Amino acid sequence: EEQVDFLIELCNSLKSENAELKGKVETLEGELQVKTQTETAFAEQRENIRGKIDGLMDRLNNYIDVAS
Repeated sequence: EEQVDFLIELCNSLKSENAELKGKVETLEGELQVKTQTETAFAEQRENIRGKIDGLMDRLNNYIDVAS
């Protein structure tokens, strides 16, 4: 009977630990999704800035060519 009680307590303990771990997994998945979205937005912003710089460089080169 003691062994049965021990096994029931162990099972309840493992269920509790499992619920905690599932909660942590959900939290980490949410954090990962936010990080991925942030990285995507950063990459898009970087490409936008790079495009603007390229456009300005082209205009500057055209101005230098015309001035020469």
